[in-house]
Amino acid sequence: MRKRIGVQFRKTRKTTHTYERIQACTRCHTYHVLWETHCETCGRAYTPIRQVSHAVTRRYVQTRFLLLGLFVCLAVLSAETVLQLALAGGIGCVLFVLFFVMQKKYGTYERDVQFQHFLTREMETIKKSLLRHLEEVGNDVKEGHLKEAYEKTREIGHFIDSDTIKIRKIMFLNHYVLRKDMELELETLIPSMYDKDFMEYVREVIKVQPSLVKKSVLTYVRRYKNQILLLENGDQLIGQVAGAALRMKSYVDEYQDLIIEFIDFLPRERLLRLAKMVQTHTDEGWEQLYHSTKNRVDTHYAFDPDFKGLL
Repeated sequence: MRKRIGVQFRKTRKTTHTYERIQACTRCHTYHVLWETHCETCGRAYTPIRQVSHAVTRRYVQTRFLLLGLFVCLAVLSAETVLQLALAGGIGCVLFVLFFVMQKKYGTYERDVQFQHFLTREMETIKKSLLRHLEEVGNDVKEGHLKEAYEKTREIGHFIDSDTIKIRKIMFLNHYVLRKDMELELETLIPSMYDKDFMEYVREVIKVQPSLVKKSVLTYVRRYKNQILLLENGDQLIGQVAGAALRMKSYVDEYQDLIIEFIDFLPRERLLRLAKMVQTHTDEGWEQLYHSTKNRVDTHYAFDPDFKGLL
C-alpha cells in the first residue's frame, strides 16, 4: 500500500454557471480557468468572459444606433420642403424612441443570445487555452508538484469530461490523506470503465465522507462487482459502499440485492441502522431484506443490547 501524505488543497471557486470560471485576457486574446488574476504574458488583469461578451454586444448596439442616426441624417439632408424635413425629423425621433424601448425591454435577452454566439465563436480559442493548462499540469508532474497538478486538473475538469482527466485526478488524490474538512469529489470522478484506483479512492472517501456515495457510485459498484471482489478486502469494500446506501430509503429500495449479498460485511453501526429501517418499513416489499437482516443480527448480535427488540 502506498504511503499517503497530508495536504491542504486550495479552495475551489463556487459558481452558478461553469462559464463563470473562464477569464479572458483582452490584449492577448487568450483564456484562463485557474486562479491567477493577471495574464502571465502581458500582465493585464483578466476579465470575466461574460463581461467581454457584453462589451461586444454593446458595440453592436452602438453600431446600430449610429447607423440609425446616419439614416435619419440622410433623410433630413435629402428633404426638399419644410414638410419633408418635419416628417424626416419626426420619423427619426419615433425610431430613436422605439429603438430605446426595444433595447430596454429585450436588451437582456439579446445579451444572452449574443453570449451564446460568442462562446461558439471562441470555442477553439478556449480549447487551446485548456490544452495549455494541461501542459502546465504535465510540467508540474515532472517537477513533483502533485498538489498543484491536481488543483489545476480539478479546474480543467469542469470543462473536459473524459476518463483521462478523471483518472489523472484519482491518481493525484490517492497520494494524499483524505480528511473530513476537504472539498472532496466522487461522482465527477466515476470513469466509464472499471478502474481499481478509483475503487481504492472510494475506499478512502467512505471513511471520511460517506455522504458522497450516491446512486451513480452504487450503480458503478454493482456493475463491476466481480472485478472489485478481486481487490484486497474487496468484499469489505462493497459492504462499506452498501452501508453508505442506507442513508436514503430510495437507495435501499433500488439496491436491496447489493445490501443482501454483502450484508455480512456491513459495519456494525450500518447494520444497526438497517435493522431499524426494516423494522419501520415492514410493508415496503423488503421481506427478503428483513429476513437477511434478522439472520445476521441473530447470528452475530443476539446479545447486543442495541439490537435487542428491533427484529
